[in-house]
Amino acid sequence: MSSNVHAVSSGFGFRNDIVMLMSILWRELVFGGHLFALGSVSVVMACSIVFMIPVSWDILFVTYLLFYAIYLYDYTQGASSDETTNSSRAKYLLCKNKSKCTVIITSLVLLTIMMVFTSVIITIIGMSILILGLLYGSHFKKLTKKIPAFKNVFVSIVWAFMAIFAFIYYSVPITYGAIMLALFVFIRMMNIQILFDVRDLEGDRKDGLLTVPAILGDKKYPFILRLINIVSVVFILGCVLIGLLPVFTLAVIPMFYYAVSYINRVVKSRKEYTSYIFAAFEPIMWSIFIFAGKYVTMLSVF
Repeated sequence: MSSNVHAVSSGFGFRNDIVMLMSILWRELVFGGHLFALGSVSVVMACSIVFMIPVSWDILFVTYLLFYAIYLYDYTQGASSDETTNSSRAKYLLCKNKSKCTVIITSLVLLTIMMVFTSVIITIIGMSILILGLLYGSHFKKLTKKIPAFKNVFVSIVWAFMAIFAFIYYSVPITYGAIMLALFVFIRMMNIQILFDVRDLEGDRKDGLLTVPAILGDKKYPFILRLINIVSVVFILGCVLIGLLPVFTLAVIPMFYYAVSYINRVVKSRKEYTSYIFAAFEPIMWSIFIFAGKYVTMLSVF
């Protein structure tokens, strides 16, 4: 009898350990900068799938480390001020003592990989993006006090650049289609960045930041988010119709319905944090949907 009780209690203990481990991994994924790091890799993969550029492990690793270092540093630097707008992430980062050492080590690993496996030009470009990203919170973000939506444009441009990064990385001529894909990424990231500004609305107003939600207020910003969402649909359709992007890229259209769902949830409640997690997952899903679209297209041919 006692052995059975011991076995049952051991089973519960094992399940509890698994649940605890999954919880730790989930919080690290969401709060540690990994979500957007994976999203940046997804942009490179989407470019590879659309334009048939074979990618190797080094470009994926470089991209991941680049965005991981930038976002981890940004989250860590803003942990104290995030306690009112994103208390869960702030508590996690402060509790785990995410320090500048992690960013420094990641940056050094990134620099080593680029120096060993890439050209001097790529190393310069990569380190330039890293430095600009690390300076974003302390220098460039403040420009939003003078230039409306500057931080949204700044971040979206960096993301858009990743759509042509593979072309530069492998010395492939940049096509008009690649530029259109970069513009698509820019539009989608503007939508996501503005949405995240909704969460920080009060703090941005207090700091004097001219973000879109801070300027327009609660009643008008939803129109901008929905407008950008519609514009991105029209944009991708137009690119396919004029032949700049292949037909299978239309597979990303369900993402617009996905975006409507998390936008509507944020409009109902700015403190509904799962909606922001859904938004952060969107870039990861771009390459998945594009790959699925290309796979289905290939099957229909045969």
